[in-house]
Amino acid sequence: MSIVFLGRELLHSYGFEHIATLNHLEKAGLFKRQDSKSNWQTIKRALQLVVEDSDTANPNDISYVFSGYAPLSIRLVQHAIRSGWRPIEEILKLLPGPHSEYKRGGFTSIPSYDTLPGSLNSWEKPADGRRSLVLVVFVGGVTFAEISALRFLSSQEGMAHDLIVGTTKIINGQTLIETFVERLG
Repeated sequence: MSIVFLGRELLHSYGFEHIATLNHLEKAGLFKRQDSKSNWQTIKRALQLVVEDSDTANPNDISYVFSGYAPLSIRLVQHAIRSGWRPIEEILKLLPGPHSEYKRGGFTSIPSYDTLPGSLNSWEKPADGRRSLVLVVFVGGVTFAEISALRFLSSQEGMAHDLIVGTTKIINGQTLIETFVERLG
């Protein structure tokens, strides 16, 4: 369905006062013209965002929280914790915006977590059993479901990190759309 047809249908259904809203959604990248090439299929496959065989009796993946879908935000946190950005660097280039890691001592451009002296690979806990803290910040907002997925991730056996969530806002579908709505008149 093209954006012109979809936009026309939305305007006919909800009124022409939402023409500015459609414009805001398009500027934010949430509405794209059909002729623009999408990298979504590549990203979805590479990061395993849709998990067909989710074991509900013995869940072991964050997709459990979303009934078979792993949110991109949480999958990125999972990759960052496990192995840093290097293994998924090509996928990150398909996403909008820059990416970097912050480690003790400052920002780095792409080096993997495992290149730091004394760092642990993957989910291994230090010998003394302590868990390191990882601050996950959502600028613009996070959903309760994403927080739930991070809690699930943090509670997995062998996880060497406690996750702390910082956000500018807790959002849901209604509050997300409200940020794009421009009332005329």
